[in-house]
Amino acid sequence: MDTEKKSVITTMREQINEIAKTPEEVKKSEGMLRVAEEQSRRKKINVTVQKKSLKKFVVLWKNRFKYGVHWSKPWYPFRLARNIFLGKLFHFLGIKKFILRGIEFGLTYKCNFRCNHCLCARIEESATRREMEPNDYERIVKEAMKLGCTTFGLEGGEPFVSPVWEEVIEACQPHYNHIIISTNGYLFDDVKAKRCAELGVDTINFSLDSGYAELHDLFRRKKGSYQKVIEGIALCRKYKINPLINTVVHKDNLYTDHFRTLLDFCEREGLLINTLFAKGVGNFRDNNSMLDDDDQAAYRKLVAGYSCVQRHLNYNYGKQFGCPGTKEMINMTPYGDVMNCANMHIYFGNVMEEPLQIIRDRALKKTPFCRYDACFLAENEDFMNVFYSEVDKKRHITIEEFRTALRAYEDAQGKVLYPELRK
Repeated sequence: MDTEKKSVITTMREQINEIAKTPEEVKKSEGMLRVAEEQSRRKKINVTVQKKSLKKFVVLWKNRFKYGVHWSKPWYPFRLARNIFLGKLFHFLGIKKFILRGIEFGLTYKCNFRCNHCLCARIEESATRREMEPNDYERIVKEAMKLGCTTFGLEGGEPFVSPVWEEVIEACQPHYNHIIISTNGYLFDDVKAKRCAELGVDTINFSLDSGYAELHDLFRRKKGSYQKVIEGIALCRKYKINPLINTVVHKDNLYTDHFRTLLDFCEREGLLINTLFAKGVGNFRDNNSMLDDDDQAAYRKLVAGYSCVQRHLNYNYGKQFGCPGTKEMINMTPYGDVMNCANMHIYFGNVMEEPLQIIRDRALKKTPFCRYDACFLAENEDFMNVFYSEVDKKRHITIEEFRTALRAYEDAQGKVLYPELRK
């Protein structure tokens, strides 16, 4: 990793005056950052929750039913059971066939925040490209459901910035499918919460980056954003929507008290927390934020005792652990470009030009994403060497550009990483 890049804490320190408006607030925020910086330098994990295997097992299955099975939606549980059965069967038999379970739509890359780690900051093209409209989503959802899809998510940018967020949810057939909205929470109020419940939204994913309000607000560069998330969680419970926490784990929060406080909060409140390892894309490309092998081992030690913590790699139809991208989940830009995930800026094709199935089949045959690998962008060193060198040159690349770079890397290293791509 590039150790000459600034730390996340250094970047946050430079932005204190954007959030802290009084000398007392500045002093408090600076003190918190000093403590976090020292803890990150020492790289010592403070384990305060002991592992209880039986409790973790019980909570795991409770959350699977709570967040994943919706008996009130006609045929949804049966479609889900069918997909799981087929996914496990194909994997057990070694059949290279995959059931598509979900699409994460980047509804818009416009946003009311300017977050330090914004992953879409460098691929936002709304000034020059047309964003998809509700009728486009309606067609794509029908195509996806034919491939087995039962889950549709709206993310951004900030989904609630879009004037058509309600129409897009309706296009996703919410009374038949699992619907998720990922939000920073700032625009989520009682009116929107009630409307989400009426539309059939199942889960709201709130971004929360610290157990300390001051540091979350500073990371998000928006005063009051922590409190809005707390209020949003309460609104979800009021309207019987499942709240879930998304948080990014990076070098400068993993070892800190404020990150552990966040884990403790979620454990205490019974909130599932989805931990995402920092990637070298978007605004994080300018920071030394990504976890190395020692950091990842420390992460596993820290979260071992928590029942509420999960990684998005852990619950596939096929192989239990591994990246679900392309095989089971795909991401889509507001302009219709299909990607492996929101962080993976390799464009497979565009649904405004080709059917979804053709684009996905191409990606499964011509990219490494037919494997249930560990996270390609945070844990696969060879892949990272190829991908990050290419997105340093361009905001996003095509499959063929990636394959060309991959072949050159393999030749230079004297090894073949993905022999199936050379057939």
